Amino acid sequence: MMWKIETDFKPMSFDIKLHDVEGKNYRFGLPKLNKEINPEKCKVLVKPTRVVINLAKTSKDYWLDLKFKEDKLKQSLDKEKDPMAGIMDLMKNMYDEGDPDMKRTIAKAWTDAKFGQTG
Repeated sequence: MMWKIETDFKPMSFDIKLHDVEGKNYRFGLPKLNKEINPEKCKVLVKPTRVVINLAKTSKDYWLDLKFKEDKLKQSLDKEKDPMAGIMDLMKNMYDEGDPDMKRTIAKAWTDAKFGQTG
């Protein structure tokens, strides 16, 4: 198992490339992490059946997610604009990230409201 591994650890991101793994190349990374890491202490371990990525946090904080997520509710409510625009942004985010049932429910509510239907 002689793979060529390229690692690029940065304080808020990482990128790992595995070359010539049974004739194939693989790449994994996150462009924006939830919190800061210590690049010098991060490492990649290659095991017979898997690749293990160890990221060293710079603080002892608990991470809810590995990947950075914007607080969309706070973002839409903090905007200094028409209050309805903030609600519309929130509904758009719910629609974009929702499952098919959520999308149907939102689309039906919007259509009913637009055409004055109830019930």
